[in-house]
Amino acid sequence: MGPAVFWLSLAVFGVDMILSPSWSFCIDIGGKHAGQVSGTMNMAGNIGSAIIGPLFPTLLLWTGSANVFFYIVAGCSVVAAGCWMFADSTKKIADLPAR
Repeated sequence: MGPAVFWLSLAVFGVDMILSPSWSFCIDIGGKHAGQVSGTMNMAGNIGSAIIGPLFPTLLLWTGSANVFFYIVAGCSVVAAGCWMFADSTKKIADLPAR
């Protein structure tokens, strides 16, 4: 049980450490459109959550091991961290044209 508690604690720590910067990034690049940017970010996260639910048991049936799912999630996390390295909060989203 000790390793499980450690890894769960590390995961929760990681989530809590990225929450504020990700919302701040939306404000930085969105300016007066920050609500639209943060809404898009939130929607993308919800789509990911909707996909993950059925994906776990499907991968378990296909592979016979839960480890594959966690390797995929770890790989996606590394890619996401790499994307954050190239994110530039000084570049603003241009104003939308008037309708």
